[in-house]
Amino acid sequence: MKVYDLLDKQGRVFAFEVNKLMLSRRRLSAIVSRIPRVRMIRTPGLSSAVDEFCEFEIDGQRFVAWEPWGDSSRYWIGPKSKEWCPQVGIVRDFFASHKRFF
Repeated sequence: MKVYDLLDKQGRVFAFEVNKLMLSRRRLSAIVSRIPRVRMIRTPGLSSAVDEFCEFEIDGQRFVAWEPWGDSSRYWIGPKSKEWCPQVGIVRDFFASHKRFF
């Protein structure tokens, strides 16, 4: 899957985006749940009005997936703190290593 890296001031990938046309919120959450060592905290509910729709933890680091501005063409995935952490690589690589999720 194509990922769009977001870099911090030091040039490290601190978050990434994926094309929302490729998967639904529920499908994205299902993919996240398959990442080794992930503990799901919140998955999409029936309301699509909530921008931040998926919350999970990996090795004690809290992550979110959200749709910026509620109508973006991409989902943002990264640490809730919006700061770099080593676990970002695990999540990013999991998404990038899959050609298709259908």
